[in-house]
This record gives sequence, C-alpha cells and structure tokens, in this order.
Amino acid sequence: MKKILLLLGLLLCVASQMMAQDKVVPMYRIGGHYFSKELPMDEAFKISSSIMALADKDSNRVVNLLVGDDFKVPESIKKYEIPFERVLNGEQLEEGVQNFDKMKKLINSTDVEKFIVGKALPDDFAEKDIDGKTWTKEELKGRVTVINVWYSGCGPCRREMPMLSTWKDKYPDVQFVSANFENVDKVKQITEKEGFNWTHIANDTYFTKRVGNEGYPLTIVVDKNGIVRYCKHGANDNNVRSEILQLICGSYFGYHSN
Repeated sequence: MKKILLLLGLLLCVASQMMAQDKVVPMYRIGGHYFSKELPMDEAFKISSSIMALADKDSNRVVNLLVGDDFKVPESIKKYEIPFERVLNGEQLEEGVQNFDKMKKLINSTDVEKFIVGKALPDDFAEKDIDGKTWTKEELKGRVTVINVWYSGCGPCRREMPMLSTWKDKYPDVQFVSANFENVDKVKQITEKEGFNWTHIANDTYFTKRVGNEGYPLTIVVDKNGIVRYCKHGANDNNVRSEILQLICGSYFGYHSN
C-alpha cells in the first residue's frame, strides 16, 4: 500500500511539473487577452498607450494595455495570443486587474471630503482589521494614531514596510494602523511576507477613497483628539520620513494634545 501511495505521489509530482512547463509567461494583456513577447512593441502600443503593470507571485511582469470594453483582437496580432489556460499564474494576474479596477473606482470618488490638516477626520466610519476588531473615529481618540494607506501593487508601499515597523517598536504608546481596500487574505499575505507589524484594516473604503490621484502610499497622523495633524503622499523620501517622525515625537511627548 505504501509503495502504491508513493508511486501515486511521484506521478502527481511529474504531472504537476509537466503542466508547469506547458505554461507561458505573457508579455502583454490587452482587453482580457494575453500575448507573447513575440508581439512587436510598436504593434501593441498602436492599440493603446495607456498602461499599468501587473506582477504575479514569481515577480513576472506583464504590461496591461488599457482598452475599452468593446475591444476585439485584431487579426494581425491573433497569432501572438496565448490561450488563457496556458498563461502562467493567469488567475492571479486577473485578480490584480480586478483589484486595480476596484482601487481606481475608489480613489476617483468625488463625493468624499478630503483629510484637512487642523480639522477632525471627516464623516463617521467603521472599518474592520484582519483580526475582526472594528475601528471608528472614537476608537482612534485618546492616543496619537498614524495611518498608512497602501495596496499590494504599490512598490514604494512595500519597500517602506520594514522601516515603518521600526516606528511601532520605538513608540509603543502610538497607534499604528494600515488601511488597504483588498481582502483579508491578500493583506495577510503581503504583511506577513514583508514583516509589517502594524494593525491592518482590510476591505477599506473610508481611507482609500481619500487617496485621490496623488498616489500611494498616503500617511496621516491624527492627534489624541482626532484632529488631523499631517497628511501627505509618499513616505520613502528622507525629508517626508523626518517630518512624520518629528510630529510623532512631538505628539508622543505631549504636543498637539489639546
């Protein structure tokens, strides 16, 4: 019996390897269709010059050319198309497209009041972290809070995570909260991989809607009374980092608390 199970295991392993070898890393995604690197770049960019980058778990990069819903594959490039079942990590790439579309809709919201330094956080909200705790405006009061808004496709967001984790270690009385519009599994996957030790809100709409077109990451510092004391896009720049830390230090030792 053990020999049979071992043989079955070996057969499954071989079959899995053969399937993986049959997969292809595409160069382009156009309107839900995938194309090989043999597709000439000038032909691809005749279709659209508006692009976004996709990446799979193996760090393979795919150029996603943005086209309308009525896109049809031109006859001239059909020979370069890769059937979806042969696309390596195709489901993951499609998930990335869906996340991008969701993010775009959120950040382009026009019916939201932005964060304004010197004023309280606008509107009420109730957002859950990955452990199930609900965060509200009242929940933030009483302690200085730093909020970092990010998403998985943002390279600068991920690169700064190890540095941001040192802030939590240095200032244990400050609340450090991250907010991401993606689902719990995705947030856990990234934060565990990057060692990001903050409290993480998933499926967020409140903070994400206020990122706007200025880009990720967005960092906000809120004082003990819920007043916004800092709001800026990007935290990798040394000057930006210094501004945030100076404000945290001032708040930590009692400033901005009235």
